[in-house]
Amino acid sequence: MRLMHSLRGELLLWLGVPLLLLWALSVYTHYQSALQAANQAYDRSLLASARTVAERLVVRQRHLEVDVPWVVLDSFERNMNDQLFYQVISPQGNTLSGYPDLPLLPRNAPLSDAYPALVHFYDAHYRRQPIRVAALWQPVNEEGVEGMALVLVAETLNSRHAFADSLLRTALISQSFLVLITLLLAGMLLRRVLRPLRRLSRIMLRRAPGELTPLPSLVPWSELQPLIVAFNRHLERLRGLLARQERFSADVSHQLRTPLTILKTQVSVALSSDDPQQWRESLQGMRHTLNDTVELTDRLLQLAQIKARHGEDKPFTRVDLSQIVQQACLSGYTAARHKQIDLGFEDEETCRVQGDALLLAELCANLLDNAIKYTPAQGTVTARLQGHQLEIEDSGPGIDAAQQQQALQPFARLDPSGQPGAGIGLALVKDICAWHGARLRLDRSPQLGGLRVTVSFP
Repeated sequence: MRLMHSLRGELLLWLGVPLLLLWALSVYTHYQSALQAANQAYDRSLLASARTVAERLVVRQRHLEVDVPWVVLDSFERNMNDQLFYQVISPQGNTLSGYPDLPLLPRNAPLSDAYPALVHFYDAHYRRQPIRVAALWQPVNEEGVEGMALVLVAETLNSRHAFADSLLRTALISQSFLVLITLLLAGMLLRRVLRPLRRLSRIMLRRAPGELTPLPSLVPWSELQPLIVAFNRHLERLRGLLARQERFSADVSHQLRTPLTILKTQVSVALSSDDPQQWRESLQGMRHTLNDTVELTDRLLQLAQIKARHGEDKPFTRVDLSQIVQQACLSGYTAARHKQIDLGFEDEETCRVQGDALLLAELCANLLDNAIKYTPAQGTVTARLQGHQLEIEDSGPGIDAAQQQQALQPFARLDPSGQPGAGIGLALVKDICAWHGARLRLDRSPQLGGLRVTVSFP
């Protein structure tokens, strides 16, 4: 049962069984061919003996006689393996010489077409032995005697079977040797193929639990290379996943430490004071800190979710980008109105792109939130769609060209004014653009003078 569940057992099953069947078929056909060849050779000898006897037929005084000399009889007796019998029958059906009880010619025995003679070959039994009989018709037309005399020469089958058995033994030895060599070579080949896999297994068993380095290319066979490549790619994805988890944990611990410390301080201040006004101010500060902490946590989770999707299949659908931008503008209208900011949306025509509607909405929301947050009061923020390109520009301070790449990194705070925020809005936008295959560009707005963010979709 263990052998049948191994590769060696499968090989023996799928290779050994057909080979054994072919071996049996080959031996059987060899034996039949050998027996046919023996019959042809010995039938020719029987026909020669029958012709020798037929040549001794003579007519004397209008009587058919046969004179089989002792030389012919002696040649019959020289065969040490077989016994030979003969019988000569006149046209009238009388036995002229030989063994009168030999099996007669069957009615349905066909004439042999292998020899230029009127001869029949048939099998029979005589004296409890199988025999082969050659029945030769000999025409007689002398001194008033006319007709067809029948000469029967029979032989036991020992020599034929011995000849066929000899060829069968030769076939058995050669074919068995061929099957054995084939199975041995297949076993050696399988052992050679499995040797690199065993080395690879030993390497995997000796590996440390946290080691995720690629496997060495120990398998030389091109058919097994895709297995190593696929496993190494899986290890690469696993390394990326663990790296993202470690980065997320580090980011969370780093970014949440400050607001939690501030919250702890505010609670201590409130507990150490008996002034209700101080309690109220502390509670308002705690509410502000908690709001910032909740926003930071949401952004961290969104950033981790976007990074975790890299390498996965993208279930994109065709979405209306103009509707998503318009909805983001409506959501940011209250904040813009509070700062008396002129928030506008320009759309030439309906823009449809392949993407994730929720992620694209988050992209627009982050860009508009940053634009409204860093634009001074009574400023201007404009969202514009041109073809497959989204532009959001403002009249704020903008970002210098030397700091644009730094602004796309998580937790980068370039604004010295101390605006509230997590510092990962543009980093989240960058990851969403990469997820959609879009190109992100930061530059100075030529109309408003502030920052212009351009997202070009494929």
